[in-house]
Amino acid sequence: MTSAASYPEPHHRSVAGTDGDVLEPTPEWAGDNTAATKFASPEAIRAALLPAQKAEFDAAYDAALTAARQTLQLDALRQVLRTWRRMALLTELDPDTQRRMLDDAAEIQRTGQPRPDSVSWTELKKDLGL
Repeated sequence: MTSAASYPEPHHRSVAGTDGDVLEPTPEWAGDNTAATKFASPEAIRAALLPAQKAEFDAAYDAALTAARQTLQLDALRQVLRTWRRMALLTELDPDTQRRMLDDAAEIQRTGQPRPDSVSWTELKKDLGL
């Protein structure tokens, strides 16, 4: 099984979208082609997600479909599918890490407190020399 570390962080390409209806650069990720192949349909994406992720996917997908009907553009739908394909691939590669991430996010939302071992954005930028 391939690890999530095999897929580096997203970067931006200079030309966005396939039909020119996007103004901002489209993020790319080394795992996007694999994710698109494995999870070509919304049904396949949803089947790969953890139970805790499915309601959020359903809501995002529904909102993107509504936006597409209203605007006659597919930007929002493409972005939702790209994002959730990535989540499906990462979940498939390491479901335990995904569960921990969801649990950590829920704890942070519930308490409003960062994790004890976290670093502030300001500290991180300073450490990186930015």
